[in-house]
Amino acid sequence: MNRRFILFGAAAALLAGLAAAVPAPDARIEQVENGLRPPVLIEGDKTWSIAERMKLYGVNGLSIAVIRDSKIEWAKGYGLADVEEKKPVTPETLFQAGSISKPVAAMGALVLVQEGKLSLTADVNTYLKSWKLPSNEHTAKAPVTLERLLSHTAGLTVHGFPGYAAGAPVPTVPQVLDGASPANTAPVRADLDPGTQYRYSGGGYTIVQLAMTDVTGQPFPALMQRLVLGPLGMKESTYDQPLPANLVPAAAAGYRDDGKPVEGKRHVYPEMAAAGLWTTASDLARFAIGVQRMEAGGRGPLSKASVDNMLTPRREGYALGFGIRDEGDSKYFEHGGSDEGFQAQLIANAKRGYGAVVMTNSDAGYRLMPEVIRAIAAAYYWEGYQIEAMPMAKLTPEELAVFAGHYRLDADTVLIVTPSAMGLDVKVPLGHDFTLVPESKRSFVRRDEETRYAFERRPDGGAELVISGKTSSGVAPRIDPKLRVPAQDVADGRMDEALAGYRKIQAADPKSPLVAEQRFNQLGYGFLQNKDYPKAIAVFRLNSQLYPNSANTYDSLGEALEKSGDTAGAIAMYKKAIEVAGQPGNENVDQNGPAKVHAAERLKALGAS
Repeated sequence: MNRRFILFGAAAALLAGLAAAVPAPDARIEQVENGLRPPVLIEGDKTWSIAERMKLYGVNGLSIAVIRDSKIEWAKGYGLADVEEKKPVTPETLFQAGSISKPVAAMGALVLVQEGKLSLTADVNTYLKSWKLPSNEHTAKAPVTLERLLSHTAGLTVHGFPGYAAGAPVPTVPQVLDGASPANTAPVRADLDPGTQYRYSGGGYTIVQLAMTDVTGQPFPALMQRLVLGPLGMKESTYDQPLPANLVPAAAAGYRDDGKPVEGKRHVYPEMAAAGLWTTASDLARFAIGVQRMEAGGRGPLSKASVDNMLTPRREGYALGFGIRDEGDSKYFEHGGSDEGFQAQLIANAKRGYGAVVMTNSDAGYRLMPEVIRAIAAAYYWEGYQIEAMPMAKLTPEELAVFAGHYRLDADTVLIVTPSAMGLDVKVPLGHDFTLVPESKRSFVRRDEETRYAFERRPDGGAELVISGKTSSGVAPRIDPKLRVPAQDVADGRMDEALAGYRKIQAADPKSPLVAEQRFNQLGYGFLQNKDYPKAIAVFRLNSQLYPNSANTYDSLGEALEKSGDTAGAIAMYKKAIEVAGQPGNENVDQNGPAKVHAAERLKALGAS
């Protein structure tokens, strides 16, 4: 891996010395505020200011807390917590933490393990009194345990929760777990063998919530106040849902991608352990500091052994409540959060006492937060992050021209490479186009992610593109431009050819991510967001043809038809979604429950229920 991206050995020691000599907070605040950057900064590139990027992305409010030497060095708010009331963000502004609720709840569960009220390895049904997880062929092979629930390896359904609009009926936790009215999500069930693989499940954390309240007899907000929030000094935080009236004046309003407010300004989340924490950036920083100090053997709700266990990954880098990432000699623990109208990110170094929390009141916050974190990392010399701008090699147009061509990475991904003024432009049908900047005669990098692209010769003399990075890797041989992949057919509107191509991939490997229902769903909504209705409709229709037993595909198609102005077509698809959701065997499929609820709501709104 490129030494400019990840720094090891002597460089890490140098960074430790630099971090010890970090200038006064005011200077660093200014450096952060004007140092927002892409993943890879090239010499000559300009950094951005917080104000510029908030305006670009349409993020109304932002809150930051920076940790140094396991203390909050500074905390600051930017923009508006509530546009209608012209209320500014301050360090005391409350935001919804989304899924950062999970590691805080996980700590509470581990305190109960220490107290002997729960076990990490016992069947969770041992502790559940007000509801039981139904047994089936999957739970017969292995139990659903607290350890598996906390590490997302329990094989459970229901990824996340949309919450409930202000004034809407709110279900009890057992109703959520059974998908019973007025719940707006599917039942939480085991549909994979527990312990065999990682799959993120907010439903699993809702079971943890119920187990904790059933064994203690305490409401979850009061229980978490006793177990975690109080001991760690998180005085501004609460799991109360809805937010108590006396705290509403301190709370931010949530906003959509397009800047419109969330209905009623904020949703209610009875799934408190999964998504229900109201907090400040400073309080989440106190939580991270507590983890750091307990890991070092200091006092806190957990013993050092329990924290070590909490930070030990089980599968795919996920531990008990945290994602774990190794950068050089450093271990980072982290988690993101996303509620309706809110986005947040927590990241901290497990042993070196630094970290940050960034919170926003916008669905567009995910675009802004990584840039802010990279600015903090550069200002405070975090290990594993790019500090200095990368020099750019100079190649002639003739030298760049030899790399032009089509390179196929897999059965549906082709990279079309052409020379440009800055290096090489890469077009990826149905993917994200990008530019490659030369760092040597044959090696290139991209600004938007830490990935290197090297042009090599195969033993047979053919050319290939070798890709290596944190999130993507592979080898893409150069191919004849006449050879096509299905993604090109979709991009060109040749949907019959695309369907035939995807069915061929599906027949060879039904579990291939190239033909995953979720892939086409996300792709269709991307077109829908850009108001490219014909392509959105075509992709959603293709998805329904590939997955005819999924109510979600028809519901999504109905949404696209409705937004395009085809009300009759939308009504037909919404009715089809409800019909498919009610077919035997479809009741417990993760997406069918929400799709049925949404389709019914739209039919009622259109006067066709």
